[in-house]
Amino acid sequence: MSLLFRLAVMLIVLFPIAVVVVGQQHTNARDPLRAAVQRPGRWALWLAALVLTMEVLGFLFIGW
Repeated sequence: MSLLFRLAVMLIVLFPIAVVVVGQQHTNARDPLRAAVQRPGRWALWLAALVLTMEVLGFLFIGW
C-alpha cells in the first residue's frame, strides 16, 4: 500500500474519532460537529510529523 493511500484512509478515520472525542464535551449535536471539523486538521499535522519521523528513522537504521 502506498503511503499516500494510508494517510488518506487515516484522515477519513480521524473524523469520526474526533466527533466522539469532542462530543464528550458538548451537550447538543451541532457544536461537536463544528469542533470536530477542526480537530482532524491538527491531528493530521501530528500524524504527518510522526510518519515523517518514522520514515527517517527507518531510513537511518534499515537503509534505502
